[in-house]
Amino acid sequence: MKQTELGAAIEAAKGEATEVKTVKVDIFDIPETKAKEYIATREEVAKAAMKVMKPYCVTVKRETLDEDEGEAVVGYYVTGEILMCVILDPFEVPVMKVALDKGTLKEYILAANELTEDMLASLDK
Repeated sequence: MKQTELGAAIEAAKGEATEVKTVKVDIFDIPETKAKEYIATREEVAKAAMKVMKPYCVTVKRETLDEDEGEAVVGYYVTGEILMCVILDPFEVPVMKVALDKGTLKEYILAANELTEDMLASLDK
């Protein structure tokens, strides 16, 4: 391939890369071709995370704690302090999905929040 052909190919590739259509999900731009699947997975893991947190938290809700991180599933202790939290971002959602599919979502959430079963058992709800 001649240098000019290579340069043209590189420029064409750059042009293609900037033409990816995206959809805004929360604060994140998700490629349009992946958005439907991502949204479905995000909802699935959010509901599953809420289910994991409910036995330990007096309140579990979806909210934005930090504008730069986007929406999260947040579980509150009786004192009103956050006991558990998982961010619903494009990095966390696929990892949570793998844990959910493996049956280890509870363990994942506990580890992400530096909690153990023993610690939770010692808490008063």
